[in-house]
Amino acid sequence: MRVFINEKKVRFRSRVATISSLFGLGVLLAGMIITLTVKPDNPLYPFWVSAALAALLLGFLAAQIGNHNLRRFARRPRMDEVLDRSLKGFDNRYEMYHWLLPAEHVLLGPAGVFVFVLRDTKAPVEAVGAKWKQPFNLFRALGLFGQEGLGDPVAEALAEAERLRQWLEKVLPDVEVDIEPLVFFTNPVPIEKNDPVVPPVLPKELKKYLRRRQKEQGLPEHIRRRLSEVFQKAAEMAKEQEK
Repeated sequence: MRVFINEKKVRFRSRVATISSLFGLGVLLAGMIITLTVKPDNPLYPFWVSAALAALLLGFLAAQIGNHNLRRFARRPRMDEVLDRSLKGFDNRYEMYHWLLPAEHVLLGPAGVFVFVLRDTKAPVEAVGAKWKQPFNLFRALGLFGQEGLGDPVAEALAEAERLRQWLEKVLPDVEVDIEPLVFFTNPVPIEKNDPVVPPVLPKELKKYLRRRQKEQGLPEHIRRRLSEVFQKAAEMAKEQEK
């Protein structure tokens, strides 16, 4: 399999993750120091209370931004790397594009065109129709201690697929191709499936799923080649724009 990735974006977002995390921790520490050291008899006590609350809020938001980017761009293996490893062994007719096309993670191959939304959660998932959920966990809901909430992966996946479809209509108006959205979980979490709108897949399931889809539908080789040319050209342009 061939992998195309926007390395510059990965490096930039990794720096953002580090800076945001350090800044957030620093501001949180400053807010805590103010809270512990300023006494009620201080003439400026109301001001310092407001400053401490503002620091705690700002620090929390910065830390959240840092944690979000750390999970995706700094921690190894990154989620996109787990996805790529799950496809190891496929030949070069399969091409993976990360952060280079209108959808963030796109796979092109004999099985078709697939758009992935990635999740790094470790809690069980109930995939029922378009409404997916997990057991409530306060730390996960707030994104604390490196835990990621489930969010709405179905809506994200459908939106990603629609962005790619609209783009393809402009660049290849004479080619009709189905774009299948998938939600990829990087961890082997238990998933209870009940007619999910978008298929959830685990690392060990992905290759088997794609082979089955190739047998069921497949993508004509001449269409795959045309899409490959367009995707690679768009990827090169995206890399040039990042310089």
